[in-house]
Amino acid sequence: MSVSQDKRDLLRGADLADAEAIAVLQRASFDDPWSAESVRRLLDGPANLSLVAEDGGVVGFLIGQCVVDTAEVLAVAVDDDRRRAGWGAALLAGFEAVAAASGADRVLLDVASDNAAAEALYRSRGYETVARRDRYYAAGRPSPVDALVMVKILSA
Repeated sequence: MSVSQDKRDLLRGADLADAEAIAVLQRASFDDPWSAESVRRLLDGPANLSLVAEDGGVVGFLIGQCVVDTAEVLAVAVDDDRRRAGWGAALLAGFEAVAAASGADRVLLDVASDNAAAEALYRSRGYETVARRDRYYAAGRPSPVDALVMVKILSA
């Protein structure tokens, strides 16, 4: 999947002032909501490598971190009205570039096994399933769902 350079040009590093907008998008996208204060703590952490996508306001985010040689995507979401338009792929591509520049040689993420759209996006970006976490996603759900642990090896 090719990532539109136009969308990559609309990404920037997330900062503390983005915490509320990120929390709003996160709550709209996930079963286990984060507070703006939780987002601020992640953004203020020493391993933070988070991005936002802006197009007349924050339309997407990727909360990530990097420790030594491994980068991890903690959450990625795009506004409902902007989904399936390349924003998720742009955020992933941007994160992968920042992670590689920070010394990471791989990116790790979890995805709910019932989230076929997200899994397809990750596979299209070169991620492979390496493990499964039984009943990992439980908060806010009527019954727990497994997580697929996916990894992408970054090119040197």
